[in-house]
Amino acid sequence: MPQKVVGVLGGMGPMSTIDLFVRIVRATPVAREQDHLRILIDNNPKVPNRTEALRSGDTTPVRDALCETARNLERAGAELIGMPCNTAHAFLDEIRASVAIPVLDMVDEAAREARELFGERASIGVLATDGTLSTRLYSEALERHGLTAVEPGPEAQRVVMSVIGEVKIGDVSEACAERLAPAVEDLSARGASALIAGCTEISLVLARHLPRLRWLDPLQTLALALVTEATGQPPLA
Repeated sequence: MPQKVVGVLGGMGPMSTIDLFVRIVRATPVAREQDHLRILIDNNPKVPNRTEALRSGDTTPVRDALCETARNLERAGAELIGMPCNTAHAFLDEIRASVAIPVLDMVDEAAREARELFGERASIGVLATDGTLSTRLYSEALERHGLTAVEPGPEAQRVVMSVIGEVKIGDVSEACAERLAPAVEDLSARGASALIAGCTEISLVLARHLPRLRWLDPLQTLALALVTEATGQPPLA
């Protein structure tokens, strides 16, 4: 079957966008250079802060920026879109309504995979932004797949937000990962048997410095789903 052109609605943050591109390339089955996918990336870090918008209720600037970026990709020739930002999935319905091409749901794809990996009725700790937690993106997605979401306590969540901020400006060090350890312990104490990196900045840290609990990386899930959808073939794991 003909390949589809992949669009990446990126920039939230730029490092996550770069990482998704690399993962797509690595997951694409090829016999020669020309077998790789055409990938269009709109790296738009000018999208206003998603968590701050959700906190304030002033979400129109974020919605408009995300929808316009999606339309940019469609006009450029993208035939499907992936968005490497978990919190931005709070606006997924609006983004989908703004274009005539599919926009994959990284959150639901990850929840489905969590059930396959960790088993039905598992309790999954969610490391994510305040915005993602407040909109219950992962709680609802996990519930749809028969799983239970576990959120950090207030102090642990403050640490998570601090680490996310550090990663957004380039820190993916072991020291940064170690700062997440109390949050992981907090989730374990609250009953979590596994983790979801519910923020792509968390994905970047945990991919380099593994946590104590088993974990699922939605950024990798999205890369594999995009390859599958664009090629019609199983991706390389």
